[in-house]
Amino acid sequence: MERSTPSSKFSPALPTDLTGSFVGRVWRYVPRDAHPLHVGYILRASGRWNRAGEYGCLYTAISADGARGEYRRYLAALNLKPEDDAPRDLVSLQVRVSRVLDLSTRTIRDRVADTLGLDGTLPIKRLRDNDPADLSLCLAVADWARAEGYIAIISPSAAIRGAKNLNVYIDIAGPSHLRLDAGPDRKPLNY
Repeated sequence: MERSTPSSKFSPALPTDLTGSFVGRVWRYVPRDAHPLHVGYILRASGRWNRAGEYGCLYTAISADGARGEYRRYLAALNLKPEDDAPRDLVSLQVRVSRVLDLSTRTIRDRVADTLGLDGTLPIKRLRDNDPADLSLCLAVADWARAEGYIAIISPSAAIRGAKNLNVYIDIAGPSHLRLDAGPDRKPLNY
């Protein structure tokens, strides 16, 4: 899928009433004893919402169960058992972020689909599936969202139906739009 380049930053395609914010606790898994905000790998990693070597994404889940599900999905993709992986901790972060695109909301998905010239809607299934065309679509949405100045995307979890993830683009956020702090939680995940 060819990337589109919007003609102006913060175009009126999505009115500000469809641009949200997020304040709360999120979860992620990190190497054992690593700082909760450890980001050493995010620029090299490839994912549904980032391009490896081009821009990174801090992937978090809005619930601890969502983060556990994402970890199980990660292991399954590598055909690993938890005990065969390096020791990992489940940690929490406290987040305050503005300019959030909430793709868990159908109204917003429909507007994004219209803006990107897709037929009708952006089905939630396409944001969860691993078909190469669906993964390319997610990357196209991420490219567009970043170009429009969105700092984070709330997306449906590909691992657990009904769960949501908060995907944060820390490289484009100024301090007035993003605050990340280590949360109070740390639990062994696979040891």
